[in-house]
Amino acid sequence: MKLLAGKLVLFLGLFILSDFLLGTFVGDLHLDTNNINLQNANYGFLDYEEKDVLFMGASEISHTFISNKLTKETGLSSYNLASDGCGILYQYALLNTILDKQAPKIIVISSDLLHDDGYDYLTRIYPYYEDNAHVKEVVDEFYDREKYKLLLNGYEYNSQIIRILDGRSQNQNGYVPLPPKTKLISNTKPPKLPQGENYNISEVTETYFIKFTNLAAEKGIKVYVYVPPYLEIRNEEYDSKLMSILKKSKAKIMNYSRDTTLLNKRHLFNDRLHLNHDGAEIIMDDFIEILREDKFIN
Repeated sequence: MKLLAGKLVLFLGLFILSDFLLGTFVGDLHLDTNNINLQNANYGFLDYEEKDVLFMGASEISHTFISNKLTKETGLSSYNLASDGCGILYQYALLNTILDKQAPKIIVISSDLLHDDGYDYLTRIYPYYEDNAHVKEVVDEFYDREKYKLLLNGYEYNSQIIRILDGRSQNQNGYVPLPPKTKLISNTKPPKLPQGENYNISEVTETYFIKFTNLAAEKGIKVYVYVPPYLEIRNEEYDSKLMSILKKSKAKIMNYSRDTTLLNKRHLFNDRLHLNHDGAEIIMDDFIEILREDKFIN
């Protein structure tokens, strides 16, 4: 019996040691990764320094808002914190983390954050769970059993291994340019735009979206909601739901969903949902003019 107990203690000791060493090793790789999404997460949750303007959202933000262009042309310091596929719960924890340090003057957030139905992307913030009360609050609310698994050092990186080992990085203060897609460019008359979806908007995402915009406004931050252009005919029912929600937010709406100067020029898109770098340049020029009208720049 004593021998069995001794073996059990030895096994547990080796397991704990292995988990600690694995977590430490992978954690170091996570901090040094070249993956743009993890770099942005590390910057926002760990290394954030005061900025005038922050761009927050998923891929429709990361490939559209050229932070270096804004800084160069206006003098406003900026960073694009967008992380592909990460919804409003991620953004809410990130906003609170930033507010603990220094509030920016301006935040641009995407209306597409209202689309997400699942919360799988929350695994992206597991590495910050132990030391960040805002991350812990969100994860515990939606994945209450994860706190036990997160006692294991290695578990927090489980879903990030492929991203951690991604050696590609085009990080330009968070902005990632996309090239044009030749299949969208044609000398013939372009095909008709497809009908857009009636995207689902859950009660949870609506609640947290409003919490995000209102919290930012309460801290004196000017919030702009970016409604991106899609190569599709907008669904009227979805548009009605979306605008009803956005009117509840303390934010200024930048609606490009029906902007024919973009939709009639498919060479400005990388795919149906994302602008390429040329399209991003147009959005940025327009945004700078909006900031000038709102007296943030001369």
